[in-house]
Amino acid sequence: MTSYYIRGKTIWLSYYVEGQRFLKSTKLKNTPQNIKLVTNHIIPKIDMDIATGEIYKKKLKTFEYYGRIFLEHKDDNKTYHLKVAYWKRAIEHFKGQDIDSITRLDVKQYLNSLDMLSKSKGAYKSCIKEIFEFAVDDGVISFNPAVGIKLKQDVRKDVQHFTRDEVAKIMEVATGVMRPYLMIAFNTGMRVSEILGLQLGDFQDDGYIHIKRTRTKGMLGSGKTNNSIRNVPYPSFLLEEVKKFQDPKQLFIFGDIDDALKLRYLWLNILKDSGVRKFKMYCTRHTFATLMLKENIVSINELAGLLGHSSPKITLEHYASIINVKNIDLGNNFSLFSYNPATVEKENIN
Repeated sequence: MTSYYIRGKTIWLSYYVEGQRFLKSTKLKNTPQNIKLVTNHIIPKIDMDIATGEIYKKKLKTFEYYGRIFLEHKDDNKTYHLKVAYWKRAIEHFKGQDIDSITRLDVKQYLNSLDMLSKSKGAYKSCIKEIFEFAVDDGVISFNPAVGIKLKQDVRKDVQHFTRDEVAKIMEVATGVMRPYLMIAFNTGMRVSEILGLQLGDFQDDGYIHIKRTRTKGMLGSGKTNNSIRNVPYPSFLLEEVKKFQDPKQLFIFGDIDDALKLRYLWLNILKDSGVRKFKMYCTRHTFATLMLKENIVSINELAGLLGHSSPKITLEHYASIINVKNIDLGNNFSLFSYNPATVEKENIN
């Protein structure tokens, strides 16, 4: 019969198999809720495994073992090629460790050690959590130590974007592949991977670029979200510039340039030569979105559609500060309910 006891602040289990006593930590803190979990779920499961002999079949397996299972289940994920590097780093960190030896504190310390925003850490946390869940399903561990771990909320910074004058300076010095690339980027707000995935046929006679694919690290994809497959309007001069640039022998407009890193050196040179602020190349997208909102060209809902966001809420989170600084002139005599408070006050006095 399995029983529990308290060691320090943690709930431990005690049970016998063939006369040999085993002591095992649940890695759960001593709280009424956790004691109830242990009593009603974990202990009955162990007792059943002992009674059926299933416990003899359980062999310790490493975090890496379940990490491989995780990757196999993710290989058809539409963003696999974007996230697999992060997933493999997490698996490598816990490589060789038995899955049941890794504690909640171990996971927290690993996530805290990552020098990046909490938003970026999310990919690592969800990966670790899913890997532990496979071990739970396999019966090797009874509790997922990564469940409920919260990351610190990032302090949202103002969106970095170029001014119209800065864009003009950038375009003055942009040559070669960077000229058509930046013309598309600044005039459509498309993502880098979407631009590099463009083919001439995507510029349709209806006046829209029909975005159908992405290219990142040499891999073709179908977009970051379901809304990524979309149509965005383009000015006629854009198509003329693209036609002048593209090699007719190449399937893609930008040929063998299939990743943002292949443009980084050229981008840094443009920033240096133009004398503008040193922002990331992705800020071309922020510049498009910012000017569209500041100049009241589109609503937040319309902008979400142009950018391919999954919902206007995402757009609002990014560009709320831009909306707040818009110049709204309601006039000195504006009255929402069609009366002048000053007139009403004068009438009351009389």
